[in-house]
Amino acid sequence: MVGTGLVRRILVDTGADSNILFRNVFDAMGLKESDLKNHQHGVMGLGDNYIKPDRMISLPICLGAGDTRRSVMADFEVLRDSTAYNIILGRKTINEFSAVICTKFLTMKFVTDKRTVGTIRGDLEAAVACKNASLSLRKESKKAASIFLADLDIRMEDKPRPEPEGDMEKFQIGKSAEQFTFVNRNLPQELKGPLMEVVRANDDLFAWTPSDIPGLDPEVMSHWLAVKPNAKPVAQQRRKMSK
Repeated sequence: MVGTGLVRRILVDTGADSNILFRNVFDAMGLKESDLKNHQHGVMGLGDNYIKPDRMISLPICLGAGDTRRSVMADFEVLRDSTAYNIILGRKTINEFSAVICTKFLTMKFVTDKRTVGTIRGDLEAAVACKNASLSLRKESKKAASIFLADLDIRMEDKPRPEPEGDMEKFQIGKSAEQFTFVNRNLPQELKGPLMEVVRANDDLFAWTPSDIPGLDPEVMSHWLAVKPNAKPVAQQRRKMSK
């Protein structure tokens, strides 16, 4: 249960920081614009695409029923784009449920309100259908693929940070593909075209590597490590990454 409705096709994604609620599901659940709250941060997707949420909403999530029931409040980023899933459940909420996931058996165990262990199981047919639909979407649209593993920028400051409006698209400035910046994809062409040309004409103002800015005075900008002069260097134990 999410809010007051039963929602299917939920992707439980331990690789995502944020919970995602897509706009078509928001409308189907009968939620109102007045329920949305402003949010200062955006979402970065897999394809280096910046995604601006409509805003965010807090909704209760309930797993299980009866004695194996557990409810928590969760914040959702509302996105207009849609995928094969209705909701993406991120790592923070998974941790709040103290959940353990077994992908092989499509099973999630969690701690209930009565401090017992509850279990929910996924629908294999629905999982296969979502996977196939996801592959189709990724082939058809890089934009759709970019939000499957969304990562919320969690940097916090005392003052709101300025954020670009609307969805951003990447365009190349220099000679190599790594030399790029972003422009609002929804700008009128008569404005976006000249803007991109002006940026490209002034590509010498961009520094891509330290060698592009030789002779920089350390008084202007420098980087230093706060290390005690008498500190003894310590070699950490080797760590192996699982394949």
